[in-house]
Amino acid sequence: MLHAKIETLGVDPQNGSVVVLLRTENDKLLPIVIGPLEAHHIVVALQGEKPPRPLTPDLLLSVMEMLQAKLKRVEIVDLRDGTFYARLILEHRGIELEVDARPSDAMALALRAGAPILVAEEVVEKAGVEEANIRPHGAAEA
Repeated sequence: MLHAKIETLGVDPQNGSVVVLLRTENDKLLPIVIGPLEAHHIVVALQGEKPPRPLTPDLLLSVMEMLQAKLKRVEIVDLRDGTFYARLILEHRGIELEVDARPSDAMALALRAGAPILVAEEVVEKAGVEEANIRPHGAAEA
């Protein structure tokens, strides 16, 4: 597993999809298409905003805290048929629990909980790209 951090969010100019770019510890970028609502949840956390009412990841984190469960880490574990798969690794009373999650929801929760984001090396091999291969919008092709 490779540690990763959210590098940026953007919009794919070809289809208008929201993309989150993760930078892995081996300096590859992993683009993951997410929904606009999930992008909002991530941006709010990245900017340190506190909305007047809890967003879904805030609610989940509150429930986890009430139940004395802690988010240990988020793992992006697979890529099948163009869909990324993630899981939350929770600790409750000394026992680790795995919960299936969408990567977008898992990242939004990890940001709020201060938990690390890990990506399976196989996922990075399948979908990771070198930064030099990402062309900024409007840049001419060589």
